[in-house]
Amino acid sequence: MKNKVYILSGLLLAACLFVTVFSYTTSPLYHSWGNTPDSPIFQIIGKYWAKGFVPYKELWDMKGPFIFLVNALGYSLTGTKCGVYAIQCVSLFLTLYIVYKTFALHFSNTRSFLLTLLSLAGLSYIYEGGNLTEEYILFPLSLSFYLITRWIDAYEEEHSSKHPPQYAVIYGMVLGLCLMSRLTNALGLCAATGVIAATLLLRREYKNLLSCIGMFFVGIGITTIPFFVYFYSHGILQDMWNATFLFPLSYAGNTEKNLLETGVHYFVLSYLNSILLISVSLFMVFRNKVVTVRTSLYFLSAFLPFLWFCQGNGYGHYGMTVYPLFAFAMTEILGKRRWLFFALCSLLYIIGAFSKVRFMFAMYNWDNKEVAEYRQFLGRVTSIDYTSFVAYNCDPNLYLELDVFPAVPVFSLQEMGKDRIPEWRDFLLSLFQREQPRWILVNRGIDKDTLMIQPMLNENYQMVMRDPHNHIELYGK
Repeated sequence: MKNKVYILSGLLLAACLFVTVFSYTTSPLYHSWGNTPDSPIFQIIGKYWAKGFVPYKELWDMKGPFIFLVNALGYSLTGTKCGVYAIQCVSLFLTLYIVYKTFALHFSNTRSFLLTLLSLAGLSYIYEGGNLTEEYILFPLSLSFYLITRWIDAYEEEHSSKHPPQYAVIYGMVLGLCLMSRLTNALGLCAATGVIAATLLLRREYKNLLSCIGMFFVGIGITTIPFFVYFYSHGILQDMWNATFLFPLSYAGNTEKNLLETGVHYFVLSYLNSILLISVSLFMVFRNKVVTVRTSLYFLSAFLPFLWFCQGNGYGHYGMTVYPLFAFAMTEILGKRRWLFFALCSLLYIIGAFSKVRFMFAMYNWDNKEVAEYRQFLGRVTSIDYTSFVAYNCDPNLYLELDVFPAVPVFSLQEMGKDRIPEWRDFLLSLFQREQPRWILVNRGIDKDTLMIQPMLNENYQMVMRDPHNHIELYGK
């Protein structure tokens, strides 16, 4: 009992320290809001959802509502980003506990605890500022793979292929949360459940399979229906559907990726859990000269997300979705006492963690110069009405710095989708024409006169001020 208390305390301390150091977009350790747009966008929508505004109707982003709900809960707790930080600490603690329980199925408590801490070295490299969609899926994903581990152990030891239907409820709930955040977060879980379903079918466990399928859909309903009901009741179900599914699918389908543009080391360290488990599963097949249910599950759970990593934008935080696979790989490596391979893998994780710690030291003293330039620029005009203000193509951290509610639902990254989403231009222009904000801050960058709203600016607005050095302009009506 005392040993368990020590382990739980250690995991809680590790979770809090990890979030404090690596979540520079929410941690009270950092004075700046960070240099990434995703977390501030989620915070802005969550902050105002907590105040009664409705996502997709008054504030819009190309993500599912689950991430906005988490941020809304955080801002409901404290009114600041510290509430989000607290949720992150609890979420990571629960994740670490499940990872520890997964290791404890095969190893001693001490070894399981140390391996769980090692997993944080890999997570640190792909955490990328914190408060991202993948982060809040880690606990339910880890729980799913823990249950899958229990099933496959029982399948091999007891020669019974029956799968507990109550597990399928959890899988369905997790898939539902992924549907309500980012569908690709569930690729590994979908592959694993596909292997389970195929196993039940081949073993002629038809009744058990139908029961699991039914409970799987019950789980999906538990975590999706409340969202659908809420947005339907506000008359914006189609808007939520477009932002959660249609636009992201179109965006992903028109995205090209150069795997080498960010460096081989970045690619390998970001997706190391997938690469490692793919290698382990292939080695098991070649060594044993047989494809088993376990090796099939390992390989597909790692390979299907890996295909997405190769095709997608190459963001390192995508690798968080396969974080639970770390336990699979390490269990196989240590179970066969392959200490040299374990040492090599551990070294790679630690190198990645060390590079991120160095980056955190830089972030501790980092100031967002872009936002500072915006604030200094806007400070020259005292007559700006911030109740009817929007920043176009600017860092969304500006809204948090000024504590300003955006006057147009699409309040950030407005130019990002114009070449990848066919409907984007009409969608964006219709919102700007509908809202007609009195003040628009524009960051031209290198686009010059190719901005989508340029005709509207020419027709309805006057340029109040311009900074050609920083490519920013202020327009008013």
